[in-house]
Amino acid sequence: MMRLASLVSHIPAARLSAEDIIRAAGGSPAEARVFERMFGLDHVAAVPEGETLSQQFDQVLQKLTASHTGPRPDALIYVHGQPLQYAAGQSPVQVLCANQPVLAEITRRYEVDQYNCGGLFWALDLARTLLNAGLARAVAVLGGDSHIGLPLGDRYVPGCTLMGDAFCGMILDQMPGGLQVGDVAMCTHPRFARGRAGTATEMGDFFAAHGGIVSQSLARIGFDWQGDCALLPHNVNRLAWQMFCRETGLPQSRLRLGLLPDIGHCYTSDPFLLLEQERPALSAGQSCAILSIGMGGYAGACMITQTATASSTAQSKPAPTVKEHHPCSQLILS
Repeated sequence: MMRLASLVSHIPAARLSAEDIIRAAGGSPAEARVFERMFGLDHVAAVPEGETLSQQFDQVLQKLTASHTGPRPDALIYVHGQPLQYAAGQSPVQVLCANQPVLAEITRRYEVDQYNCGGLFWALDLARTLLNAGLARAVAVLGGDSHIGLPLGDRYVPGCTLMGDAFCGMILDQMPGGLQVGDVAMCTHPRFARGRAGTATEMGDFFAAHGGIVSQSLARIGFDWQGDCALLPHNVNRLAWQMFCRETGLPQSRLRLGLLPDIGHCYTSDPFLLLEQERPALSAGQSCAILSIGMGGYAGACMITQTATASSTAQSKPAPTVKEHHPCSQLILS
């Protein structure tokens, strides 16, 4: 049992046009127009000039503080899709833990940064491990990337997508009721490990394999192809999902792509931004699937099920103390 006790998101207000990004990457206005029509991306969300990464997560955590009524988290997992290491003392997590009341009781901190856009699914699995082992009573997860300080053209992945900035936060525990997280399917595909550093042929092979990887991931979580549960995927591009629906027969009405034209592909956050939107429409017993495929061939997916709401007076049991013999493999933040 793992409950998604709270889920919030923050999409920055600034927008960058597809044409400006593609021209900054060396493309022509004609290339930009074709890209917009073919892939369905008009703009991407961006952190406003002068704002910091910590300020974005401040907004996420303020929303978490206002919405969360369950056990206070004592473990934190920070996830970003870009595998960039922070210099010592420069991670935003240290400042956030010191200044945000919802993180005041954090004793364990982890960073997940090696799974590109699939990273939040590895974080869900790590959270379940911590909870089941009695190493945490509740786990906070922060996810999101920004292009602060990076060239504008870096947001362009030719023939694929445009990268935007967006952030999410959640708290997971083992309380009954509410949104329950199903088994998390995670799979790696080493032949695509070069990611964006791959050759044009390698990148093309990855794009061609996308639909098959999605189908495999959905099969692993028991997705009902004949049912009516929604699929909340990463915002790679409209064409990829149109092709997937044609290949599999999945009705496009079961896909949630409403954010795609306005905010672009926001690394790890996409399915969780969509889940926050979808949550009010889920009645007791209904499920939806969330999924993301990282550029390096990292695939993650799980089912989310709305159960009967637990009594607001229910109290969590204190977690037993368990000695940790085998530390988790993710980097522990110093």
